[in-house]
Amino acid sequence: MQASMQRQFYYHSDASPLGGSIQHPFDDVVSTAASSSLAQAGGVVTARLDKYRIDPVIAVTAAYSHISGALNPTTGNWMTLTTAVVEQVNVLEVVTADRIVARLAVEHPKVGYRPKVSFVGVQFDNLRVAGHAVSVELNLDLLATGEAFPDVAYVEDGKFLQGVSERSLRMTGAKGAPEWLKERYGWVQTAEGRKQRGYVVTSLVDAVHGVGYGSVFGHVITVPDFGNIFLGELMLDMNSYHLTMMRLELGCPAVGTLSLSTTSSNGYPIP
Repeated sequence: MQASMQRQFYYHSDASPLGGSIQHPFDDVVSTAASSSLAQAGGVVTARLDKYRIDPVIAVTAAYSHISGALNPTTGNWMTLTTAVVEQVNVLEVVTADRIVARLAVEHPKVGYRPKVSFVGVQFDNLRVAGHAVSVELNLDLLATGEAFPDVAYVEDGKFLQGVSERSLRMTGAKGAPEWLKERYGWVQTAEGRKQRGYVVTSLVDAVHGVGYGSVFGHVITVPDFGNIFLGELMLDMNSYHLTMMRLELGCPAVGTLSLSTTSSNGYPIP
């Protein structure tokens, strides 16, 4: 039988352990040298970067990524596993962690179009903010559907969207929530806002405990004289999934944006 008579899969997955840009106290770009991108035909790709630092803003002892994409011979389904890791992170002596792991497993069915998504392995190891040990409750079952593949895209699933909307409302409606936070995430609570943008933003984080200096609003930590920390942020559209375990918007005295442990995946079965 000719190979082209069989159903094919076009892979698409990226992993970026580290990246960003600094505008103050100097103008610089944070390297993304440890990033990986999977070939359309699948396979395996890895990258690693050791002992990276930009004084005094950020230092890591290691950053690495790994992506694999292949057909599961037992089930006939297509599997894509995307991982991005940073180790011994230090940002301005305020945010530190032993490891931050993003892991995104996407399984597309041999029949049908809607994949199953798993976040098993995602973790913050010994995260500390301003010297305080921070505990992060993660909901790794946010997109879980059991053994079955979903019938519709998550961004069209009423139960999922209700949960996302409620999560956004708890964050933006929290006592003391800043106006910029309400503008940033308030639209998620309305069908019109989601339709206008074509995607949904939420988080794997259910709760954050132990922040001794700063304020917590859902998955966001605001730290005076440092900036804002976004944890476990997940963005979805009709056919793609983007997970960033930590994103930082730095204010005084340093200014810039950093992302740590980012994975994204989708892919297309044809026909």
